[in-house]
Parts: sequence; structure tokens; C-alpha cells
Amino acid sequence: MKWFFLTTGLLVLFVANGTMPFASAQTTETLSLNDALAIALNNNPEIGAAQKEIDAARGRVLQAGRIPNPELSVTFNEVPRGINLGDAGEKDIGLSQPFEFPGKRGSRVDVAEHGTSIAEFSLARTKAIVSANVKRAYYQSLLAGEVVGNLEFTITLLSDFLRTVTERYQAGASKYLDVIRAKVEVTRLRNDLFEARSEQQTRLHELNALLGRTDNTPVVLSDSLSYQPLEMSQDSTVALYTRQSNFLKIAEREAQRSQSVLSLARTSYLPDFSLGIALQKRPGQISPTGSSNYLGFQFGASIPLWFWQGPKGEVQEAEALLDVSNIRISAARLRVRLNILSAFRSASVAQEQLRVFDTSLLRDVEDELRAGISAYQNNQVDALNVFDIYRTFRATKIEYARALYNLLAAKASLEVAGETED
Repeated sequence: MKWFFLTTGLLVLFVANGTMPFASAQTTETLSLNDALAIALNNNPEIGAAQKEIDAARGRVLQAGRIPNPELSVTFNEVPRGINLGDAGEKDIGLSQPFEFPGKRGSRVDVAEHGTSIAEFSLARTKAIVSANVKRAYYQSLLAGEVVGNLEFTITLLSDFLRTVTERYQAGASKYLDVIRAKVEVTRLRNDLFEARSEQQTRLHELNALLGRTDNTPVVLSDSLSYQPLEMSQDSTVALYTRQSNFLKIAEREAQRSQSVLSLARTSYLPDFSLGIALQKRPGQISPTGSSNYLGFQFGASIPLWFWQGPKGEVQEAEALLDVSNIRISAARLRVRLNILSAFRSASVAQEQLRVFDTSLLRDVEDELRAGISAYQNNQVDALNVFDIYRTFRATKIEYARALYNLLAAKASLEVAGETED
């Protein structure tokens, strides 16, 4: 019984303080780049809207292929003055079916089907652009994390150096001013670390917003700022991304749709028809004697008499729009090629900058840091020189992370260079 009261009392105490002994901390979600891309493709509103545009385009295909409804008519002639329809002298019940000249319906369907293809290419283009934006946001978050990690590591190194300076001061081998300078340097870095952590949280929130998520679950990015070098030549890259460009495919399909619109406009010179059948009740004047029910047939055709008005204008408009589409194709091809070339050159410059770090700069600055600490311990340099070396070491590490980000972001931009109008 005493254990019951003890347990109850502890639970009350924990509840009163807002804690539970076995409650886990807020869960942290590990998010890879592939996970982020999958979430964005499912949640992004622009992608959802583009998908609905495909549904709407398919609905327009159904509308374009519809057949005119038949027309039912009932006619009463020779109706008595009392308006008694049953006593009418003549009664006609007719059913007629309008139909278009062969080829008109097919041309309309062709125009609508091109619209469906354009909507599908637009969806693929939107997905590519959203994926590139997610990649850049993910890389920005990784860069912010690298800055935080670099500052934490540098603070650790400077804290160790502060202990060394303090020990040397206590041994009479250093000035107290060096101790003060080391403390100030550590304090300044801690202030920078606070700002860097705030920047990291901002970038993670921006990534979450791009993924269409509103929860505040802490996120840990599982990927790192690593890269694969550009392997294709400039010409091969231009050819590949030009061939994959949905923006260019849309322009080409627009021209095909304009050609179908022109074909449809030319059919406006052609007549439409109608066929009808009627059950007629007449006084028995025709053989066989006494019969009053007859069967009638009807055939009609429209006469495109005023062809120099509407039809001519439709054809003229369609021809002009086809010319506009062809002009836009030429402009789109040039724009896509220039965009890809510009993105490839930017990625090449970023890669070359990164090679400078990989081959020499990082190694040199690390060697300089070790040499500076050793020289200070041997009274060959003062503390100010060591602080400068620390700052150079920190700046080099951050610039290396920024160079990694620049290359990854440039490669993401290269992947969608053929999808943008800029």
C-alpha cells in the first residue's frame, strides 16, 4: 500500500511540474534529400494545380468529341377553335439528327488532345522546377548547418587555446592581455554561433514551408554537402537538357495545336447535314383507301453561302497564330540553349573554385594553424598572430562549405535550365 501512495504522490508531483518521468523528448525527424523531394511532389500546391489542369484538359477532349443531340418535334395542324389537340386534322411526330461534315469532329478532338499533352508537359515542368527549388533549399539548410558546426569546432579549438594561454600566464610565460584577448575572441565566436543557429532554423523553416508542412517537428538533415563532378562536355550537356526541356516541348506542341486549329478552321467552309424521320397522321386521301398514318423522311444541309465572312476570318486568324507559334519555337530554342550554356558555365566555375580548396587551400590553412600553435608555444609568435590564423582557418572552412553549396545549387539550376524562360 505504501508503494501505491508513493507512486501516486510522484505522479501528482510530475503532473504539477508539467513533466513525466518516462516521457520522451520531442521526436526529431531525419530527413534525406530524397525524402524531401518525395514530400514536395506530394504536397506542393503548384503540382496539385498542374495535375488538375490535366483533368480539365481531358474533360475538354470529351466535350470536343460530343455528337449533337437529336431533336424531337411534335406538330399539330388544323387545330379546332377549342384548341383540342386530339381533334387536330394533321399530327406529326418527328425525330431528326444533325451531323457534321466528316472530319470536323476529328479536328476538334485533335485540338483538345494537344491541350492535354501541353498540360502533361506543364506538370512535368512544374515538378522539375519544384524539385530544383527543394534541392536548393535543402543545400542552403546544409550550408547553415556547416557554418554552425564550423563555429562550434572553432570555439572548441579556441577554448583549448585559452587554457594554454592561461597556463602560460600562470607560469609567467605570457601576458594577461593575451588571456583577455582569447576570452574576447571566444565570446565573439559564441555570439556568431547564436546568429548562425538562428539562420539554420530559418532555413529549416523555409524548407518545411516549401515541402507544404506546417508542423514544428525538429528536422535533422541526413545528407551532407558532397558532390559528383561534372562529367559531360558542354555540347553533350546542352544536347541532353535541350532534349529533356518540357518548356520547349510545350512550345512545339503549341505549334502542333495551332496547325490543328487551322485544319479545323478550314472545315468551316464545308456544310453540315441533318437526317430526320417523322410519323404523320393525315386524312385518308392516299392509297390504301382510308389510311391516315404515313412515314416521312427529311434530309437537310447547311449552305456556307457567306463564306467570305466568318470562315475566311477564322482561317486568317488560325494562319497568323500558327506563324506566331513557329516564331515562338525558334525563340524558345534559342532561349533554352542560352540558359543551359549559362548554367553549365556557372557550374563549371563553381567546380573549379572547389578544386582550389580540395587541392591546396584547405591543407595549407590546416598546416598553418598547427604551425602557428606550435610557434606560439615556443614564443616565436604572439597571440595576435595566432588569433589571425584561427580567423583564417574558420573563414576558409566556411568558404569551402559555401563553395560546395554553390556547386550543388548550380547543378540544381543546370537541371532545370531548359525549363525556365529567363
